[in-house]
Amino acid sequence: VCDNDWDINDATVVCRELGFPRAFLASGRAVYGQGTGPILMDNVECRGSEAELQHCIFNSRHNCHHGEDASVSCYATRIRLRGENATDQKGRVEVFRNGMWGTVCDNDWDMNDATVVCRQLGFPHALSANRRAAYGQGTGPILMDNARCHGDELELQHCPFTFRQNSHCRHTEDAGVSCGPKIRLRGENATDSKGRVEIFQNGVWGRVCGDFWDFDAATVACRQLGYSRVISAPRKAAYGKGSGPILMDTFICLGSEAKLQHCIFLLRGYTNNYYCRHDKVASVSCG
Repeated sequence: VCDNDWDINDATVVCRELGFPRAFLASGRAVYGQGTGPILMDNVECRGSEAELQHCIFNSRHNCHHGEDASVSCYATRIRLRGENATDQKGRVEVFRNGMWGTVCDNDWDMNDATVVCRQLGFPHALSANRRAAYGQGTGPILMDNARCHGDELELQHCPFTFRQNSHCRHTEDAGVSCGPKIRLRGENATDSKGRVEIFQNGVWGRVCGDFWDFDAATVACRQLGYSRVISAPRKAAYGKGSGPILMDTFICLGSEAKLQHCIFLLRGYTNNYYCRHDKVASVSCG
């Protein structure tokens, strides 16, 4: 497909056709490499509501070359949390299937299922598997029932389940989850309120560099952990160096953010000491 007139409406149709809820980027100029063979579509003009790209207006003739191949980036997550008092960490489970969002029935719903949901959403583990519409009743179709995960699947849709768009369930049986936070305190003499700051990113736990670590950043960390104030914000491995990657560096927090991940920072991922020595990892004491 040639990238003339290629935009987010066209990309949205492609992503939906591929089974994803929506697109977040419509790219041109062969950003994923040049294809081979014929160029079959040009000047695609979608409204964004079409079921297939071929249903959009387009030209079958072109003057393009493969340096103008069109691309898309789709939101990969086919799961979300919604409902009363829901956050990005807890709520009613909704899945995207066959072009629509729907809820999950709570028959056989357990911690294995909740663990898969939380991991799919980027959290380290599940705190609870909720039943009986704990976060309020959803609307629309009930798309999954009798989920039976082992707990090690990458996505809820990879687990055995019953697909019942016209399920015998009711929305009073909508399943929910509460996921564990992406932050923890560890180290020598650490407690629930003080220790070396570690964050969960891309499936691994890692440390935070102490460069630019200050009271504003520590305030956010304490708030994320459920505390109202900061007692101290040590920079130099006050609770031990720890091990594993240093994932975050050069924080700029206002102090009002809900989570450290909402601050401006550099996302690292290195294990050597070139950028940040291991004796400089950040810590916090909360009150």
